[in-house]
Amino acid sequence: MGLKLKYWLVFISLVFNAIYAGHLIAIETIKPKSICALTIGMDHWPPYQVFESDGSVKGLQITLVRKIADQIGCMLLFKKMSYPKALEALKDGEIDMQLNASFTEERTNFAHFTAPYRAEFMLLYSTEKYAEKCQTMDLEQLIQDGFKLAVQHGVAYGPELTRIQNNFSMNKKLYYVENSVQHLQLLKEKNLDGVVDDPTVVAYRSSINSTGDALRSCPITISHDPLSFMLSKKTISREFVSRMNLAIEKIKQTEYYRSNWVW
Repeated sequence: MGLKLKYWLVFISLVFNAIYAGHLIAIETIKPKSICALTIGMDHWPPYQVFESDGSVKGLQITLVRKIADQIGCMLLFKKMSYPKALEALKDGEIDMQLNASFTEERTNFAHFTAPYRAEFMLLYSTEKYAEKCQTMDLEQLIQDGFKLAVQHGVAYGPELTRIQNNFSMNKKLYYVENSVQHLQLLKEKNLDGVVDDPTVVAYRSSINSTGDALRSCPITISHDPLSFMLSKKTISREFVSRMNLAIEKIKQTEYYRSNWVW
């Protein structure tokens, strides 16, 4: 059997298995000769990652991930799921990789972490009701005052919010949701006073006349962390993590990366 034919048979087998399992949302073939495939669990979070109606995937972060995958010759399969569901799928080996991962000791029980591939800023945003108070109060004071804050299940936030979450009485005051779309729905219903989100995402929502227009930024940085790829220990070897680290480092040296991801 010719080598080229062998590669295509492996590719067809991967596609068939994904369709049969009912998991396939979109496939990005980085290189036809590739026999490496990574299944990524992620949610719709424009403009970083966008699932189009035709099943294709695009976005600011997707471009970066594709460039890194290209360095190691991998095919990418995107599976649409919320962040907490992706965590569970990663634990079980149902997916190989998750994006936007902050390092925690707890997660090392089931996942490898690559070197950081980008930085993240998460700020506190308020509706008009708390726009003035949030300029002078800290996060704990706001919540004690009745500030209704939504946070996502499974997301690792900065130290102050984590401390609040670890306090039973304070944690009961938080509103837990599956994804950031629910944030928007709750804001529209006026059941929330604020959200934690990325400034780029909030600006994008404002630009398309969504609820970003109703938000006011507070001088409170919830997190400013390096983000890594999180890889399932059930499906990914340490040797592969090393290869990804080399690819990340190579992309970081490019003009594309310096222009788009260095803040």
